[in-house]
Amino acid sequence: MRLRTRVAVLLLATGLAGCSAGPRPVAAAATGTAVPVTLVGTSAEGLQADLGKPALRRIDGSAQVWLYDSSVCRLNVILYPGPTGVPAVSAAMPLPRGVSQSSCVASLMRERGDGRV
Repeated sequence: MRLRTRVAVLLLATGLAGCSAGPRPVAAAATGTAVPVTLVGTSAEGLQADLGKPALRRIDGSAQVWLYDSSVCRLNVILYPGPTGVPAVSAAMPLPRGVSQSSCVASLMRERGDGRV
């Protein structure tokens, strides 16, 4: 499942979870935060389709390091070839510390310029 689809499903699930008893979660767009998202396992094509072209792409042995920038964060993404040889995300680290991967990804998608989240 592509990242954009996973984010949409999680946002929908978060909204539906608000129908249950207890405190209602605040929508991600309203607070600037996002529901948990993991990039690990996403293909290089899927990553680029969702987040666009990285600001920097570096080859380091069999690894690829992609850097994305937004007004909220920088996201370092490391891709390694999987069992079939297709590069996939093995780690994603947002900077500065304290910014969650979900918030960082949400800001990157918002600032991508096409308004998709």
